Amino acid sequence: MKTVSKLALTYRKQFSQSLPSFLTKRLVVPFNQLSDKKYKCLVEEGERVMEGQLIAFPVKGDADEDAAINAPIPGIIGPVVKCRLPNGRIGQGIEIQLSGSFSYLGRKVERRDWKTVGHDDLLKLLLAKGVVNTFGGSISLVSQINACRNRGGSFLVVRLFDEDPSRSTDSFVGRHKGMEVAEGAAIIATLMGAKGIVFLLPKGTDTVVENEPVKDFTVLTVEVDDSNYPAGFQENIIRIVRKYVKNTQVEYFGSIHVDSLFVDSETAFAVYEAIVLGKPVIESFVEVSGSCLRSSAIFQVKHGTSFADLANQCGGFKEKPARVVVNGMLGGTMLTDFDVPVTKFVKSLTFIPKSELHNQDFIACIRCGKCRSACPEHLFPDILASPMLFDISDKVFFRESMALCSGCKLCNAVCPSRIPLAQIISLLKKEA
Repeated sequence: MKTVSKLALTYRKQFSQSLPSFLTKRLVVPFNQLSDKKYKCLVEEGERVMEGQLIAFPVKGDADEDAAINAPIPGIIGPVVKCRLPNGRIGQGIEIQLSGSFSYLGRKVERRDWKTVGHDDLLKLLLAKGVVNTFGGSISLVSQINACRNRGGSFLVVRLFDEDPSRSTDSFVGRHKGMEVAEGAAIIATLMGAKGIVFLLPKGTDTVVENEPVKDFTVLTVEVDDSNYPAGFQENIIRIVRKYVKNTQVEYFGSIHVDSLFVDSETAFAVYEAIVLGKPVIESFVEVSGSCLRSSAIFQVKHGTSFADLANQCGGFKEKPARVVVNGMLGGTMLTDFDVPVTKFVKSLTFIPKSELHNQDFIACIRCGKCRSACPEHLFPDILASPMLFDISDKVFFRESMALCSGCKLCNAVCPSRIPLAQIISLLKKEA
């Protein structure tokens, strides 16, 4: 497997602590926080809500295993409005005007002995508390747990570093919330009936897995050189673990495969807070950085807080930004709108000045072969993304080849024609 050594380390920062983000008087909480699922609003304009109260739930029949959306602050419900989402799409959200006292913020929360709670009740809690899996996006964790339990014999894989080396959010949570992450992993493993738990630690850091919460499971800890990109995608992790197992002769974990459940440290931490502390998913750790900002930080951000408000908390701009990149410089989404609310899957924001932007216009493929040289899976992205292959129903070879694509987007990064190869291949994978 090819890797790009020390890629994007110039962007990486080691934060020693997180800061609570400023509370704003008005938030817009999007409904479309979980793929393209349809949600039903449970509150009306003018109604008063408490912090953590259910405000939206998946439409019955559309998704019985999808997480709810909870009010991130106490306040008065405003109108349903259109808003730009962090993935670049337009969706609907509901306004909340800050008013009243908090239920969780600044209050001591008692621990719950989750081992005395039934399996079905724990799953219902995960749904009601709005827990999703942010490994590779925003996915229904409960549906994944149920699928693994029905298959049987699956492993739980917990990645304690970021798949995009230009951000450090999951690494920060894994480093500073090790006990909580381990207990969250134990809860997930119990619910899915896992054969064992694999923890992937970033090599050369002080990240430590606490053994006490996972003492009832067979555990494998593997150090990964996350500076060699790509190392954190599902396909890469499977190869790394299998190679480690082969070299160390730990045969028990040799059967790890794509049907295992992969989560990141933020997801495991959210499970811990939801089940042990009873706290809904109403905030996330978000790294805010960029050369045009006066400072950078990792914030604990209430969902619905705008990107612009977070930039202001960093001291504002010393240079006018032209774009903001959501979730990493290598695989993230670039936006021109800063009045966008933070949602469950936002992990980082990087504000970019115009001077650092390259020409984004794309031209026809010049057959330079750079995408083939860069591909860690030894694929030919230019051929896979060819318009001739849009109808691929009878092309088994191409379907199998595209299934090997990890989505690292290195082909995009090296293409001199600026063709969005990775996005085209992703669309074709879904069609296939």
